[in-house]
Amino acid sequence: MRAFIVRPFGEQQGVDFDRVERTLIQPALALLKTRHGVDVAGATTGEITRQGNIREDMFRLLVVSDLVIADVSIHNANVFYELGIRHALQDRHTFLMRCHGDKSKYPFDLQTDRYFLYDPENPGAGVEDMAQALRATLANKESKDSPVFLLLPNLKPHPRSDLITVPLGFQEDADRARVARATGDLRLLAYEAKGFDWAHEGLRLVGDAQFRLRAFRGARETFEALRAADADDLHANQRLATIYQRLARETPADREALLATSDQAIRRVLKVTDRARDRVNAYSRVRSDAYSLLGSNAKTRWIDDCLSAPREESKSDALRSPHLRDALNAYIQAVQEQLDDHYPAINVLSLLKCQLELARALPEIWEASFDDAAAARAQLEARERTVNRLNALLELALGSDPVVGRPVALNEWGASSEAELQLLARPNSVERVRQAYRKALNGADRFSIEATRRNLEIFRHLGLFEPNASAALDTTKKLADAAGEAEPPLQRVVLFTGHMIDAPGRPKDKARFPPTPAAEETAHNLIREALLREAEAGGISLGIAGGACGGDILFHEACAAAGIPGRLFLALPPDQFLVTSVQRGGPDWVERYRRLCDRLPPRVLQGSEALPDWLAPRKGYDVWQRNNLWMMFNALATGARNLTLLTLYNPDIEADGAGGTAHLVGEAAKYGFKTIKLDARALLRA
Repeated sequence: MRAFIVRPFGEQQGVDFDRVERTLIQPALALLKTRHGVDVAGATTGEITRQGNIREDMFRLLVVSDLVIADVSIHNANVFYELGIRHALQDRHTFLMRCHGDKSKYPFDLQTDRYFLYDPENPGAGVEDMAQALRATLANKESKDSPVFLLLPNLKPHPRSDLITVPLGFQEDADRARVARATGDLRLLAYEAKGFDWAHEGLRLVGDAQFRLRAFRGARETFEALRAADADDLHANQRLATIYQRLARETPADREALLATSDQAIRRVLKVTDRARDRVNAYSRVRSDAYSLLGSNAKTRWIDDCLSAPREESKSDALRSPHLRDALNAYIQAVQEQLDDHYPAINVLSLLKCQLELARALPEIWEASFDDAAAARAQLEARERTVNRLNALLELALGSDPVVGRPVALNEWGASSEAELQLLARPNSVERVRQAYRKALNGADRFSIEATRRNLEIFRHLGLFEPNASAALDTTKKLADAAGEAEPPLQRVVLFTGHMIDAPGRPKDKARFPPTPAAEETAHNLIREALLREAEAGGISLGIAGGACGGDILFHEACAAAGIPGRLFLALPPDQFLVTSVQRGGPDWVERYRRLCDRLPPRVLQGSEALPDWLAPRKGYDVWQRNNLWMMFNALATGARNLTLLTLYNPDIEADGAGGTAHLVGEAAKYGFKTIKLDARALLRA
């Protein structure tokens, strides 16, 4: 997250404002990260001036910053001017502070506002209190603190996207990663976008690419970062509602928790759109989709409960289930929002017909929900009339009507709805149903086919809509078999990092990997034995490492000897990487490197050691740190059940640069990697 600090500079009227930032504001922001887990980087107008930027940058940062901290201790025209811009364009997360005592002279117009007070003689004493106050300000997603927006409740905050342009280079990098389906690269780009003033739009770009590639775990991380900055971000909540629903399908053990989280995101979408009644037409599609997702989650719970119940009890459990009622209500609300949307309509039809069939088979259970038998019959008759209307509505919407016909070609979702309509509305139409499902699932992946099968399985389990239901299930089974087995998730991925061969002339007191046969043999044995131990713990599906002389090449050779597939990641193009990271080892290492590149065609991070232009402003960051993160995010993107970081590392010797082994160890720990540290000091004793 980004903070923008608005304050006087130097010492004015007895207050050293530079000292206030140095000893209070920046330490409070740092404490906000370490104690509360909120990473906020702050800058002032002074930094903009020193960088030579024009005044528009200041205006833009006042609008797009997640937090503005304004010190109004004295009458300073620039501070009040910038604060006025912020209050006029953003409705919340503006934090006012001033020193207490006679030195503080704040204007009448701001005397009704709340302030954080600090001691101008000892500003550092307030660090903990300020960090807590900042945390409370950012956590408050509901209340407005701008007097402008409080007085004009219908005024809308200025959208960030109007003032922010994502750098073209970043857009191109994200597009290349999307086309290549390089989901690990997209996670790296999302990580790197954070902290820039265009971060929100950059994250949105990456998140949408991840979503389209079904990289739902990375997409969840990206859109949750957007939601952390703005809990009401409509697009982020829409995406998260679907992401958590899809993750629930993929991970049955956590299904209920994930569905509940999806429900929460849906309710946030409905809350945001409900506030905009004057724009209800603009949001009708959004609200229809949200209610449909809510219905789908409830339907999933209903199916889970029914399929887990003994067959003899399943019909009564299905009819009594509150999930059936919840699913119906949500889908009906979706239809009310968007009458011409076939997806919620086909689900209402399906669930109503299930309810009708079950009610007829179990009249005593149906009647128990009403005051008397007459009311129960009246409700059944009303549902039968609705079923007839929905049949007609869907035939028109899907182009099945013999007179109106089909005005446009159906997409995959429309074809799926048409297939289900054939199953529900045309009894004993086995061949038509088979053809409809073949058409709807033509070219679909196994995951989509299995999702359709699960929705059909409930019909057969409850004994409904036969023989059509069995025909549809048999057809989807054949299509699933033709699609082949779904690729099983990787069991364990091992990511390696370790020392290179020492360069000629390296001082003996800084030696890490001496260029001797004995040191090489020791390193080889350490790596080989560690891989064997990991393999015994459940097998290794993949090994990932760079290609530097020393540990990297030894790791790849050990993986090949053990029959472990490998992937080679190079920070630079092969010939450049050879110069920076292989030649020092001598001709033998160069030959081994070339053989490795022939065996495992490498993936390359970037074309030179210089960072991309869009990334150049990031301080303290270089290609080697970036390479560490790139490999780590690609390991995460495999979706492996277990992730191991294997390191060959001498903790007594400081790293030569910022992107060393210690950096990767620290980053991998944040993502749950199991870390195995091989003590490279043994190489010095060899």
